[in-house]
Amino acid sequence: MLYFVVLIAGLCQASDLEKGLIDLARRAVIAEVRHLPLPKPLESTPARPVFVTIEHDGKVIGCRGDLSIRTKSLEQEVILAARGAAAHDPRYRPLSIAILKDFLVTVTIIDRLEPLSDIRRLEPLDGLVLKASGKWGIVLPWEGKEPLIRLKWAYQKAGVQQGAASELSRLIATRSRG
Repeated sequence: MLYFVVLIAGLCQASDLEKGLIDLARRAVIAEVRHLPLPKPLESTPARPVFVTIEHDGKVIGCRGDLSIRTKSLEQEVILAARGAAAHDPRYRPLSIAILKDFLVTVTIIDRLEPLSDIRRLEPLDGLVLKASGKWGIVLPWEGKEPLIRLKWAYQKAGVQQGAASELSRLIATRSRG
């Protein structure tokens, strides 16, 4: 039984890479808002698709990223997404300097997409990607629990009428917050 508890505790702790990416995202947000030079990554991990979400007082105030790789490293992907979330998310106003005193950042690293034929098979920790009429609606993992609600959100994010012909994918990702 003790082994099980130790194993669970080990899984709950963020890895050094995750901690480093959270720190990098926070520094990129601060640099973007204060108009400072962007941080230089100390590491160079192979690039993967990333989303960075910024929250303040329990509310999302910025989220940007992409399902495809746009740079040469994971660290550069995090910086690019953090910049976008801080000042270039069209759904929210650019962050103010006052927000920098107390904000939470989440880095979501996309592992893979899997075709999804039945929305009821979506697991609670899965994200959802909807492609309809050449537009995309992405609901990140942990955004809502009910599959039909997440489907509704995906249609809204894609900007297409609910029920329109679409392709669905399960989004499997790793999420780190800090």
